[in-house]
Amino acid sequence: MSLLFELEQHQKLVVYEEGNQILAVRLPLRRGGEFRMRDGCLSDLTGVIYRGNIRLAWQSLEHHIILSGTEEQSDRIVLSDGYHVRQYGGLKLVAKDQGLWLLYSAKEPEKDVWHAYVQQMEEEMGEPQELPGTYEKRPVLQAVQEGGYTFLLVGAEGEEQLYQWEKTWILLAEENQEEKLLPGELQNQLDLRQAQLEEKDRQIAYIREEYEKLRQIALKLQEDGRRMKEYIGIKRKKEYPPESGS
Repeated sequence: MSLLFELEQHQKLVVYEEGNQILAVRLPLRRGGEFRMRDGCLSDLTGVIYRGNIRLAWQSLEHHIILSGTEEQSDRIVLSDGYHVRQYGGLKLVAKDQGLWLLYSAKEPEKDVWHAYVQQMEEEMGEPQELPGTYEKRPVLQAVQEGGYTFLLVGAEGEEQLYQWEKTWILLAEENQEEKLLPGELQNQLDLRQAQLEEKDRQIAYIREEYEKLRQIALKLQEDGRRMKEYIGIKRKKEYPPESGS
């Protein structure tokens, strides 16, 4: 999973998972532009800019759901599943109505079914709100923000339902209906948003590819420099051997 954040002064920050690390790259690329943000990440990296700061959520190797800022001391466990019974996943952070919210799905162990939830991530966290629906597998869970509104796409893959996120969940359309109940303008906005997300994914993939090329060049230059130093050292020893008895 890769995230792209627009920063001040025309800078960007790409945050991504690699192995069990969360890494970041500042753009435009400069020396020292890549840095490690966290260790121990299992999956589900998500993030938004909230009140001018980057906020991340991710699942740790211990199956804790961690809410993070850019500084490690800001980390906070917001959900815990040490025995991996609830199987939290599908994390999505959303900034909405001056609040920070986490969307996620979890398993109901006794009934072996899945539910989707939304929970406020403020200092005084609210109780989880269960979204409509019960699923045999982990449901699709996606938030889309357009025109001052927030929409949620929730449901089994291929059978998703679209809700408008207000104080309650307003069902707008069901994918398995013959005709969608969405107004044409709203559908166009959602299609445009999806195209923008796909384009951003392509940009991130290109940036990571170009960064990897530059990193390999830098590593080769470092290796060439090391070999040159060794060669110069050997040559000097041959030209200026140590005097006997010294």
